[in-house]
Amino acid sequence: MGSLKRKKLILIGIFLLSSILSYSFKLSNTVFNQRIDTEEGGYREFYVENQSLGKQRYRVNVLKGSVADISDSVEVYPKILTIEPKSVGILKVFVKAPKGLEKREYNFKLQFQSINIPTLVQAKKGKISGTSNVSLSPVIQLKGYVGEANFEKNIRFEDIKVTKHKEKGVVVTGILSNDSYIGIEFGAEAYGKNGYFYGAKYVGELGGNGKNKKITLNFPQIKDEKALKKILFYRTPSRTREVIKTIKL
Repeated sequence: MGSLKRKKLILIGIFLLSSILSYSFKLSNTVFNQRIDTEEGGYREFYVENQSLGKQRYRVNVLKGSVADISDSVEVYPKILTIEPKSVGILKVFVKAPKGLEKREYNFKLQFQSINIPTLVQAKKGKISGTSNVSLSPVIQLKGYVGEANFEKNIRFEDIKVTKHKEKGVVVTGILSNDSYIGIEFGAEAYGKNGYFYGAKYVGELGGNGKNKKITLNFPQIKDEKALKKILFYRTPSRTREVIKTIKL
């Protein structure tokens, strides 16, 4: 076999192995976006899914952020995260900013460093001869913020249209803008007469000073557009649910 062909096979093997390992690691979200200068600080849980058939273990390292670093104020638990096959592990992240910081967003990174786990034990010799194959170390950058953000004032939902579709039910479209300096991740809830709750939809993330994001909300459980009376935009900071904008229709 020629050297060029061998190199190609090696590259293909590395690519396939990397793809398999990447598939085994799935993070529920990559957004922190919590206020970090309150008495209790900012807190969020991250759900790490192991989609593989083998046990996965990660050492979680806090790294410096690229801009306005706050990594020295970050705590994670557990620092070693072990996840059984086809299971989900919970990582708790807490950030408490020191006093006197400027009102703005601050950054830090989390690195999930894969730890080799023994897979074959030779009982007679007392030696381990098999381990997991390759280390995988995904890194995500996260942000928290200092200062009060008046989302009720700074979040705008305009050009709203409510229509009825045969298969999709009631569909709400509009333009979403964020006039604050803080990025935000949120969802939307639909309500009918007398506060009847129809359901919720994930909206996504909108960065600080993000403008004109087109969104579409489908509510198949609503059969008549006149039945929809209001939409609440909300987020879930630090273990609580916070309504950030109410839109009456």
